[in-house]
Amino acid sequence: MRFLALADLHASELVLDRLRVILMRRNNYDKILVAGDITNNGPISYAEELIGLVGDKLIAVHGNMDPFPVQQLLEQKGVSAHCKKIKLGEWNVAGLGGSNPTPFGTPTEYKEETIAKYLQAARIDEFSILLSHPPPFGFFDTVGGGVHVGSASVRKAIDEKKPILCICAHVHEHQGKKLHNETTIVKLGPAEHLSAAEIIIEEDIKVNFIRI
Repeated sequence: MRFLALADLHASELVLDRLRVILMRRNNYDKILVAGDITNNGPISYAEELIGLVGDKLIAVHGNMDPFPVQQLLEQKGVSAHCKKIKLGEWNVAGLGGSNPTPFGTPTEYKEETIAKYLQAARIDEFSILLSHPPPFGFFDTVGGGVHVGSASVRKAIDEKKPILCICAHVHEHQGKKLHNETTIVKLGPAEHLSAAEIIIEEDIKVNFIRI
C-alpha cells in the first residue's frame, strides 16, 4: 500500500494548493493520512475544504490545535480514525487525536489516563498503522533544553501492542524515522512548512520524506 502522510497543516492555504497539484498529477496513493492539527484553532471551513479536496482517500485524526467542531466534522464525514480501527486490506489504521497536556492550554488536550482509554478503544494490533497526533514519549519529542513532551500512553501502547507503524506529529522541531522493536516510528515535519512523507508498505516499509 502507498500512503501520503502529513500533519500540522495549521490552516495553510498553500498546503491545499500543493495537494491539489499532487492529486491532479500523480494521484497514485491508496490513502492520504493526516495526523492532526489540520487547523489553528479553526476555521472549520478549512477542514471542510480539505475533506472536499481529498475525498474518500482521506483518513485523519484531529490535533491539539483542532477545536471540537473540527473533530465532529471528521466524524460526520466518516474520515476520522480517532478511537477506532479502519480496515485496509490486511492492515488497519488505528487513530489517536488531540495530545497529552501542554503548557499552552490548547483546544484539545487529554490526560494520559484518557489517552490510554482511547488507545484501548482503537484495538491496536501488530497489523495496525497507529496514526497519532502526539509522538510516543522518548521518540522525536524533545523541546528546549531536551525536555521530553511525548505521550507516555502512546509509548506504552507501542511497547505492548507492537503496531507495524506509528505515524506521529505535534512536535515541530523533529522529522525522522526510527525502528523500535517491531514498530517503525515515522515523525512527520509540519506540513505548513511543506513537509510530508511517502510511505510504502510491501514486504518491508519504505519511508521517503518529501516537500509537497
